[in-house]
Amino acid sequence: MAIGTRLVGLLVVGLAGAAPQVSQPSITVSTSLSSTSTSPSALPSLTNEEQDELFSLHEELVNIPSISNDEVKCAEFVSDYLEELGYYVEQVPVGNTSTYNVFAYPQALKDEGVWPEVLITSHLDTVPPFYPFERREENGTIFHYGRGTVDAKGPVATMIVASHKFFQSRSDTPRLGLLFVVGEEIGGTGMKAFASYAKNTTFRAAIFGEPTEGKLASGHKGSLGLTLDVKGKSAHSAYPWLGVSAINYLAEAIVALNLLEPALPKSDLLGATTLNTGLIRGGVAGNVVAEAANASVSIRIARSEDDAVSVVRDLVTGFLSPLVERAKEANATFSLIFANSTYPAPILDTDVEGLEVAPVFYGTDIPSLPQVKKRYLYGTGTIEVAHTPNEGLSQDELLQAAEAYGLILRSLFPPNSTA
Repeated sequence: MAIGTRLVGLLVVGLAGAAPQVSQPSITVSTSLSSTSTSPSALPSLTNEEQDELFSLHEELVNIPSISNDEVKCAEFVSDYLEELGYYVEQVPVGNTSTYNVFAYPQALKDEGVWPEVLITSHLDTVPPFYPFERREENGTIFHYGRGTVDAKGPVATMIVASHKFFQSRSDTPRLGLLFVVGEEIGGTGMKAFASYAKNTTFRAAIFGEPTEGKLASGHKGSLGLTLDVKGKSAHSAYPWLGVSAINYLAEAIVALNLLEPALPKSDLLGATTLNTGLIRGGVAGNVVAEAANASVSIRIARSEDDAVSVVRDLVTGFLSPLVERAKEANATFSLIFANSTYPAPILDTDVEGLEVAPVFYGTDIPSLPQVKKRYLYGTGTIEVAHTPNEGLSQDELLQAAEAYGLILRSLFPPNSTA
């Protein structure tokens, strides 16, 4: 069946000693919805046909490999799908690559010469490796498995179905745009490109889609990347005193950072700032004193103040400075290289009745699109299975998310709103 036709018309210790107009705090994230306020299930639900379309769309998206830097086929599919539904679609280039972001909104807005003032957005790219779609029934519940089912083709599919149903429920044309970006998993290259593309526009609100287990995220941690780079001197391992082991200095630095971690800034909302050394490289052989070694460190910042990044950077630099000096005295070089793309913890909007609220601890594209006044983060599935071979979610979770997105959209565009 042609793409989209199924949906058309449907509604510290120092180191020296150490639609178009178509007629870690104790808080934990759970999947339950508030029983004391209006839940999405109390609102108009998807029809059986819409449910089938959602499940099918999710399957089709997951079955298109879209590892970062290789998202063109998925972007083409989404572009074609939205065009067949009647939307005006812009393909927004991302740097000098062949890939692009998909930006869609009602043709009526295009005809009026106006842009959306609210965005609903998620990302098309996934981490490697690719795992194809698999549907399983477990204890009477149907699950969807495969790379991207949760992060973030679940949000993409539910956003498309929910937004189209929302447009069809209106007699006006809400100024809503659908934005599906690439490169989120590799530093937000797609969203940064869109931010530049829309540099003269300030959006009233944006709904970002990531796995939040069916809750509105009240905030997420900031980010600071660090590379530890050591240059020593090679020598035969039988005569280690003739060389300077870069690995020894690197290992000592990693242990030191683990000692520093409990002293890094904390917040009531997001708990502790955490630190992870996720990648280590060095040496050439077991019988050679290592001349070079480096490590990549990810720091998740729990504070939202403007100076939060600089505070953490200064703490790390000061704590490792004795080790840097000792390396220098041994005729080695020890460099601390901080990433340019950093941000403190974003505090997010949660003023939507009917959804529970909780923080999340990962990063998102939100800081890469600064020209947004109100920022909402919501999605289906759990981050605990994202980026793993067991990535998956239930069909019930997909339905919950589609209806919740509708709830958020209705809160941003009240009935008879001309926005």
